[in-house]
Amino acid sequence: SDLAKLVRAAYEYPLIRRYSTADGLQVEAGGKVRNYVNTNRLTHTEGWNIGLSKTGFINEAGRCLVMQTYVEGQPLIFVLLDSYGKNSRIGDAARIKTWLEERNGKKTLSQAPSAASASRQSGRS
Repeated sequence: SDLAKLVRAAYEYPLIRRYSTADGLQVEAGGKVRNYVNTNRLTHTEGWNIGLSKTGFINEAGRCLVMQTYVEGQPLIFVLLDSYGKNSRIGDAARIKTWLEERNGKKTLSQAPSAASASRQSGRS
């Protein structure tokens, strides 16, 4: 829940939104030009409307993805922690979006399984 709060707060800053969703950036620092590439390929994938995105890794949480996006016109914050592999966090986000879109009109988003119950169902904690 803390990460969702951070995403919500960071979304209020246009510069953070712009930089976190750019395909890549060139930055000059210390006389050198550095190229940065966005590792969340969903930011430039058709069908996604992502307002803010951050991927990362730390030993305690593994490979992670947090982002603010829209699904069926509704703003949502995704917080995905400890993915199995480098690309699985992106695939997991895509599967969640598809699941929500397929159930549009059948269930409300508040009836979607929580990350904790999905984690229990997959045997992960």
